[in-house]
Amino acid sequence: MISITLTRFYANPRSYSYADTYKACLDPNAGYNCAGIQSYMTGLIRQMANHAGEPVAWSFSEWRGTKATNNTKEYWQTATAIVLEYRTKDNGAEIALALHTKATDLGYAHIIMDSLSRKGEPSITVVFPLTESVNAEQYARLAAVLSEELGVYNAAEGNMAPTHLIHVDGRCSQYVADGAVIAPRGKIKETQHLYQSMDPRRFEARSAPAALHLEKPVVTSEDGLFEWPETDAEAIIRRCNEQIGGRAEKADLTPYGQLLSE
Repeated sequence: MISITLTRFYANPRSYSYADTYKACLDPNAGYNCAGIQSYMTGLIRQMANHAGEPVAWSFSEWRGTKATNNTKEYWQTATAIVLEYRTKDNGAEIALALHTKATDLGYAHIIMDSLSRKGEPSITVVFPLTESVNAEQYARLAAVLSEELGVYNAAEGNMAPTHLIHVDGRCSQYVADGAVIAPRGKIKETQHLYQSMDPRRFEARSAPAALHLEKPVVTSEDGLFEWPETDAEAIIRRCNEQIGGRAEKADLTPYGQLLSE
């Protein structure tokens, strides 16, 4: 049975406070007399639409459930899913489709849901259930790998922290997609040599950085009648001539010498 934990928090002016925890099955038809996560989320959202004062901040982790609990690391215990949130403005459907399409292509079971920032700004969240709970170090690695595999920009700040909370209201909808449930230890081992030098926060940028295209200069004949791309040898000679003409005392003529010796 693949279970998933949903913990709710009240949003106070400057902090959060623990409200309650639900445990549900990813697959409601698994035969374990366990309600499905889809029905839990739908019911809680409906309750928010009909009643004021409901907890608005959600986490898919387990916390030390005391009245003093807030979303700081000393209260966080383990995660049952990896949660990645993406900011939107007028392109929520586009980002939701991109996340769903990529997660489906990767073959992962996932949940796509409407969400909000703490300020009430719209966002889209993708939730990846796990076959077993993970600690903070495992969570950070899996969040970074999944962000890289998704390749979607405009991620929420602090998106990959296990203590990150998403906000919801009575208008939010969710969709649970079938697929393979990620086995954390296997996924970490499988990708242990990948993405080691990446910046895990680069997907917080609004879009991918522009690609740098370098083109060889075009050489024109003296009479202006013919043009052709500069060869590698001609490029070396041109650069060396420029150095000799401009600042001979610092000129690096090594490439020119190598060219002559060939």
